[in-house]
Amino acid sequence: MLESTKNSANAQIANTQKVQKVVFRETISVSVAARRAKKTPETVINWSKKHGIGKQLGPRSPWRVDPLGLAIVIGGDMEALEAYQRGDFVHPAIAPFLAA
Repeated sequence: MLESTKNSANAQIANTQKVQKVVFRETISVSVAARRAKKTPETVINWSKKHGIGKQLGPRSPWRVDPLGLAIVIGGDMEALEAYQRGDFVHPAIAPFLAA
């Protein structure tokens, strides 16, 4: 019986973590992102493509950038970037970027 309760608790924790991974954040424009990063808009677009920190809804639509992803790329934290790319927003490496 104790093992069953333990498995149930682990399943609840896993489900909670899955829910926490799906986080909607507002995006910023490329020009705002470029100012924050002190880089050119072209660099921010390249980062968006390379690291998955931004999106373009259509071929001629403007790029939108996730501020969290941008902060991680600017910070150069590869562990946090890998967690971000997996959608693991509860990973300890991402915590400093969420607090900023």
